[in-house]
Amino acid sequence: MASVPDTQGESLSAKVLVLGEPGALGEALVRRLSAAGVAAQLTNPPTDADVKAVLEQDGWTAAAIITRDDALALRLTLLCEHVHPELPLWATVFDRTIVHQLRAAVPAVRLLSPSEMAAGELADACLTQGVRPRPRWSAGLRLVDAALRLLVGAGLGLAAALIVQIVISLIALHEGFVDALFFSARALATIADSPAAGRASAWFKIVSTADVFIAVGLLAVFTAALVRILSRLRLTTVLGPRSAPGHGHVIVVGFGQVGFRLTQMLRDRGVPVLALEAAEHAPAVRLAPRAGLPLAIGRGDDRTTLELLGVRRCAAVAAVTSDDLTNVAIGLAVNDLAPGTPLVLRLGDGDVAAETDSLLHLGTICDVHDVVAGEIAREILASGEAITPPTRENRTTDTRP
Repeated sequence: MASVPDTQGESLSAKVLVLGEPGALGEALVRRLSAAGVAAQLTNPPTDADVKAVLEQDGWTAAAIITRDDALALRLTLLCEHVHPELPLWATVFDRTIVHQLRAAVPAVRLLSPSEMAAGELADACLTQGVRPRPRWSAGLRLVDAALRLLVGAGLGLAAALIVQIVISLIALHEGFVDALFFSARALATIADSPAAGRASAWFKIVSTADVFIAVGLLAVFTAALVRILSRLRLTTVLGPRSAPGHGHVIVVGFGQVGFRLTQMLRDRGVPVLALEAAEHAPAVRLAPRAGLPLAIGRGDDRTTLELLGVRRCAAVAAVTSDDLTNVAIGLAVNDLAPGTPLVLRLGDGDVAAETDSLLHLGTICDVHDVVAGEIAREILASGEAITPPTRENRTTDTRP
């Protein structure tokens, strides 16, 4: 448990309870509230009984639940409503389903999305780096999925083999185009050759045989790639909104809560985007296809992966994983591989942000914990309830969509 005393206690008697796991965001919120003259205490009770005991203490004028765990936010919100129903309450939630559940169960709770607050700041930072909206079709196409590359490559190879078979049939067998197409397709599928093929010259038979063998191999590769694509979650496509842009795009490294929201915001502002996530089974990965967002799997500090994503031709790279040092490593890799590429780094530790900015000069540094804490503190203070003794009449219902 960490607490910050009220530095302006002589003017206010407010006391805000901040519930959630210890971390920079909760501590930053306590500092922000304290600087505004509102005493705040950050605590992380291990059990429901401990939470109840804390809530039953006298003097609380408001409570804020600050956590990245939506299930924990749901449990603590319901517990606060049960133990202290007249207490003004704010909670941070990411999942839209839990948002709807909480608004139905506890209409008076004010729900906040730190990921959207942080993503908005990061999106603005990307735009200040010279990133400009552009039509999606003008950004070209990039195949970042290995199975998709095999599928397209084998498909193009089969098309080339069919063209070769048609051409030699037209030359050697003197067939019409329709007959040449029909019998060439059957020959490559190993169904049947043209009736005139047996009387053709030797060169035709040799070329046709080689073409059929090549087509059989390509067909095997095409089938294997197709099965692989259909048997797992498809994160990029050749056509449509989930096709990966080839140039002038923003590479978003880290597809957690913040990365998902950032990718959405950039796409909604007309900026071509391509996201990257290291963990294939990360919770937000399953959301990408439904949201129409192109996503690749790989490490953001790996040179081969960055080359595959088009780091040399992108408009900017935003490193927004939840680990500060990983984001710094990504920034260093990008700077080494493609010097001059605009960088936006998400950092949550004020010391790391200051050191990175002063020593490495990697790009635009966003201390997201400080930004989000400032937004949440403004939400709490703007209501006026945090500095007013709580009564049932004081509570208002959150009507925001």
